[in-house]
Amino acid sequence: MITDKEILDILIEFNSIKPLSFLQKIDIQGMGIGNVLGFLLRSEGPVSAGEISEYMNVSTARVAVLIKKMAEKGLITRETDPEDRRRVMCSITPSGRGVLEEKEKEILLYSRAVIEHFGTDRVQEFIESCREIKSVVEKVEEQEKKAGASKKSTAKKTSDKKSSNSKKTKK
Repeated sequence: MITDKEILDILIEFNSIKPLSFLQKIDIQGMGIGNVLGFLLRSEGPVSAGEISEYMNVSTARVAVLIKKMAEKGLITRETDPEDRRRVMCSITPSGRGVLEEKEKEILLYSRAVIEHFGTDRVQEFIESCREIKSVVEKVEEQEKKAGASKKSTAKKTSDKKSSNSKKTKK
């Protein structure tokens, strides 16, 4: 079994190569402007802030801040839905399309260099390893949620018993 020290050594080595800096460069679907622009580009017509929130799996408050910044930069337009004044509808602008096209060029540049260096097979193996890592992490997260729910349930039962016992003693 691997020791805590060995795990920490691996993590330190992994972090020293700064893999996230490359992954962020090629992340066309990242959390942010590129993600929203890509979604709007693929959508047929205006999209509500709620739909963007659902697509990105983030809060509507986070999306509201993001689309406000994007509108200020001229990347998208925001309009009130005439059928429901509470809804804000967003569309990509020509400027937004330009930003997305530039990002795609950058992604292709870095990705092509990596794939040409390592070859398609090694890159596919890396992707499969990442999928497996993600699967293991998701299983651990699920176990943690269940354990947390179980602890909360046990704590509530204990609290309820104490409350019940204190009521009995007061009588």
